[in-house]
Amino acid sequence: MAGCISSTLHAQVDSVALRFASTITKDALMDHLRVIASDAFLGRDTGKQGQKMAAAYLKDQFSEAGIPPVQAPDPSSVVEGYFQPFDVIERRSGTIYLVHGPDTLRYGKELFYFQEQLQEGGSVEELAFLPVSAPVDPAVLKGRTVLLDAGQFGEGMAAMRALRTRVEQLQGAGVRTVLVAVDGLPQMIGLMHLSGSHMRLADQEPRAKADQGVQMIMIDRAVMDGMLGRNTIARLRRKKKVRFLPVRFELTVQLSEQRLTAENVLAFIEGTDKKDEIVVLTAHYDHIGVKDGVVYNGADDDGTGTVAMIGIAKAFAQAKAAGKGPRRSVLVMPVSGEEKGLLGSRYYSDHPVFPLANTVADINIDMIGRRDSAHASSPPYIYVIGSDRLSSALHDANERANRTYTDLELDYTYNAESDPNRFYYRSDHYNFARKGVPSVFFFSGVHEDYHQPGDDVEKIDPDLLHQRTLLAFHLAWILANQEERIQVDKPLKP
Repeated sequence: MAGCISSTLHAQVDSVALRFASTITKDALMDHLRVIASDAFLGRDTGKQGQKMAAAYLKDQFSEAGIPPVQAPDPSSVVEGYFQPFDVIERRSGTIYLVHGPDTLRYGKELFYFQEQLQEGGSVEELAFLPVSAPVDPAVLKGRTVLLDAGQFGEGMAAMRALRTRVEQLQGAGVRTVLVAVDGLPQMIGLMHLSGSHMRLADQEPRAKADQGVQMIMIDRAVMDGMLGRNTIARLRRKKKVRFLPVRFELTVQLSEQRLTAENVLAFIEGTDKKDEIVVLTAHYDHIGVKDGVVYNGADDDGTGTVAMIGIAKAFAQAKAAGKGPRRSVLVMPVSGEEKGLLGSRYYSDHPVFPLANTVADINIDMIGRRDSAHASSPPYIYVIGSDRLSSALHDANERANRTYTDLELDYTYNAESDPNRFYYRSDHYNFARKGVPSVFFFSGVHEDYHQPGDDVEKIDPDLLHQRTLLAFHLAWILANQEERIQVDKPLKP
């Protein structure tokens, strides 16, 4: 029986695929990574000099590989050689201030917020403290500024989910501003990257004032205690009902916007007898730039995916040059703007260069160069996210590619629809999936250098980077060359 199984697996091996997979070497991947993730590229911030330098480097690599500039089949598609440009509106972070007496509380110091929803400020004369046990009553809370105590929600991800649910309830009740008192906020802020700006696509208008979500502002508990006087958070924690507190302060908003242009980079390898069908590979080549004079190089996030795109594009180009090119066309597309809200892939999915109806699948890579704590001593692995959400055939093809060529441990932990991290919605494949295109996301997990200045080339595992890149290549090869196009057989869910 063992001999029979071995023979069957051997019969599945495509010698042509192996031949061109061998052109993707770990040394070449690491050489490209040392360039892309160097200080010279200034953290590749969207629309800024470093991102432009990375785009030019990618263009040069694709050109040297003999891949011609893209000729879009739709004349209305805006493509400039190897680039699909798109405009973004950058809004400077930290535009909301809280002024209490002589003190001005600022973003990244005494305050923190994930999104800036306020379009204009105003005076607050009274806070409504809402204990965790009290109901959200619109008749009592509508139009008020509400104070929550983060300590009442517990700790960890469960606490964050409970807090998010509470804030959503308050929004439904007509509350526009929520202050959340947090123990040790300055220490928490020190552990995270604070973006210098927020961006949106220029062709997406900002929401009207009536559609603005609730503005949640985290405030350091010690600072909040100073504003409350006798009514400290410790005392308020004992309350069971809503309590109204006389606290006077001003919320001010200073808007600052500029228009920038970023680019998706396109390497298109035209197919043969099924050339109108397209297999897309994506990885974001932008990162988060420079903060306080320190370059955030993003070697893993997502320098690793970016160099995988170079290796895969060159392998398909060499196959085509040798007369062994793919049957379906392959679009290798490093995208920009992921760190600002999946903007580049969003733009492509809304303005596709090649029809989405003809797009077979998207294979997305975002961080494949390291290990996370859950796999510190495990065999080589990769997280697989989304492969079975729309197409069981995509899932099966990936399993087959891995079983035949790479033998990684495929971890589906983050593929669960109940995943609290919601990784399925947090990388560029999602903008294809939301349009009904089967998509898979390869990911090696979060580590201590995620969005930190320590995400450097020296910490990348070259063997893992190489092995994971080969899985993406072999999956693309299978999808591009098998007789039948994979089908969508699962319902599209929001």
